[in-house]
Amino acid sequence: MKVNNWLLHLGLIITVAISLVLPAIIWFNPATFQRDSKSSTATGDQLTTKTNKKLGDIYLPTQVVQNKENVSYQLSSSKVDLVQKMRQQIKRWTPTSISQQSFKTDNDYQALLDQNNALALNYGSAVNINLFNQAFGQKIKKFRTAKYNRILVLLGNKRWIYLMNDQKRQVYLIKFKSASIQKFMTNLTSTSLLQLPVDYVLQNGQYQLSYNQTVKLPSYSYLINKASASSLVPQLLGSNNQSTITTKAQKNETIYADGEDNRMRFNNQTGEIKFSSYSKENYYDGSQRLHVKRLSYNSRLRQSFLRISSLSNYLDNVRFAAYDPTDSEVIFRSFVAGFPIMTKNSYGTFKIQITNFSGQKYIFSIYSLQAQVPSSGQQVTLPATDQIYRQLLQAGLTANKIQQIEIGYQWQTNHSSKLVVDLVPTYFVKYNGQWNSYQGWISAQTQTSQQ
Repeated sequence: MKVNNWLLHLGLIITVAISLVLPAIIWFNPATFQRDSKSSTATGDQLTTKTNKKLGDIYLPTQVVQNKENVSYQLSSSKVDLVQKMRQQIKRWTPTSISQQSFKTDNDYQALLDQNNALALNYGSAVNINLFNQAFGQKIKKFRTAKYNRILVLLGNKRWIYLMNDQKRQVYLIKFKSASIQKFMTNLTSTSLLQLPVDYVLQNGQYQLSYNQTVKLPSYSYLINKASASSLVPQLLGSNNQSTITTKAQKNETIYADGEDNRMRFNNQTGEIKFSSYSKENYYDGSQRLHVKRLSYNSRLRQSFLRISSLSNYLDNVRFAAYDPTDSEVIFRSFVAGFPIMTKNSYGTFKIQITNFSGQKYIFSIYSLQAQVPSSGQQVTLPATDQIYRQLLQAGLTANKIQQIEIGYQWQTNHSSKLVVDLVPTYFVKYNGQWNSYQGWISAQTQTSQQ
């Protein structure tokens, strides 16, 4: 065996061993790590916070794009978290004013987005200034419910930030007192940063990234955590008395019900959990039960965060990814090097739906990412976005049903260890409201045409 391969396997064995020893230590002496996580239960309910992640940690931007010399580059790295670096800078700044600006045309709006010597921090869907305050440690009082989906930071001498709303072509300009940004600028020269040339393309009222040449991205390997489905039963079904919960096996599923309005379906093969509830009191304000008939957008995002933080200890890689207004669904995904994990069976994904009249649905997986482990880091070459689009059309997909094309990571089984998952980059396509890899859509279309 070559020396490099031997070292790779040795590193993997050591990492896996550590992952097994630490849980054992915590099991026999949980106080050892008690300060690393918090557990707070709202009065009179079963909503328990398992993680020390805060609301502002989850509602952070997911993409970073730098404009320089009239070219835009998406910046990607598994070692340097530019969003967190910029977050730490902005937390130190003191705002002096905020004003609203509107643009009459898409061209005028995009001219601001494309301006040189600027950094764009992009969201998958809109958030509001309330969440900006919490994520970036600010206390802006005006326009707090105003929505935006990207932050444009000027990297020159002016300390200006634009909160940009693509759909309405509205911008909120925040001016700050002069503050140093030199520490952050050194991160932009890091050798671990990939610079991927991109263009902005307007789709469905929001600018999406289009890769104008082939893209080379590394694969990654991660240790995975497997939660116990049975441990979620009393939490989700709202009862510690197991005798009140019925269990039914059906094909590859185990269905748990409490005899009232709560049901949990567990897929024994994939590890996916689907929970639904129509009880009359499902909303929480963090300290006590709060039943309301209608939720504001800000409340809906906040409530969804409370739910994912009660379901998993492992949210280090998880960010807000999208909001689907058709069914009021808030989607969170695990992100690696600025790209989402988008795959079947809800690996790395939480989908939270809270209806206006007390209903709620969760879809998530018992599997989650822990720590990155040494891997071959094999490079995968992906075509330009236009080539993917042409392949989809040639396969017979309808152009007006192709809603979005983006790069993400596919969750694949590691053949050397069941404790490890491989993440491999590819294109994903939202077609007629559904996500799938571009290979998956082409394969499905080929099978349909052959029938």
